[in-house]
Amino acid sequence: FAFTEGALVGAIREGKWILLDEINLASSETLQRLCGLLDDSHGSIVITERGDSEAIIRHPNFRLFAAMNPATDAGKKDLPISMRARFTEIYVDELVDPIELRMIA
Repeated sequence: FAFTEGALVGAIREGKWILLDEINLASSETLQRLCGLLDDSHGSIVITERGDSEAIIRHPNFRLFAAMNPATDAGKKDLPISMRARFTEIYVDELVDPIELRMIA
């Protein structure tokens, strides 16, 4: 087994933007690991899966965006308040107007 850094770690190191879609489907453990990264602009994460004890400090240009469907959808759950507090929330109603749908298609 060899650990390979994924898109999230690369974005943290290189100052890229990343979108975590359907974040409310992530496990509690995964969400907890992200909290330290989002605490402030000097946040960090430790990749214990590969035996590290040294934190990866986020690049100043790193940005994390998250999207989710409401918990009212089948199989969805609410994002814990401790995680929601680290984001700015924007609610977008379902688009049903054909003109609006054509604008984004």
